[in-house]
Amino acid sequence: MRKILIVDDSLFMRKVLTEILSKGREAKAPTERYQIIEADSGTKALAQFAKENPDLVLLDIIMPEGEEEGTRILRKIMETNPKAKVVMITAVGQDSIIEECRRLGAKDYLVKPFDENKVTQTVKKYLK
Repeated sequence: MRKILIVDDSLFMRKVLTEILSKGREAKAPTERYQIIEADSGTKALAQFAKENPDLVLLDIIMPEGEEEGTRILRKIMETNPKAKVVMITAVGQDSIIEECRRLGAKDYLVKPFDENKVTQTVKKYLK
């Protein structure tokens, strides 16, 4: 079973992503199901990443620790595992931060509010 770590300080956003990822599960073979792991802060995200070794990380750029928190966590994840698959979660208008995240190793990004099809396609793309 593939593990996905969702990192967002908003419980609502974590639940939205979990629901989107759960919708596709019913019709799929058991091997395509996801184990969802959540973290609501950068510190917890790094601890969960080290403990769970997820197949994919969905990482919010802006968290309570500051606007740079998502890029800081991304940098630490990539230092720990340069092959990590991280998709950033962003709001509209954060193009410069998205570019920095790509330079740091992020594979892609998802924009809030989420388009269910885009979320599903992006996750499938990186969990092949």
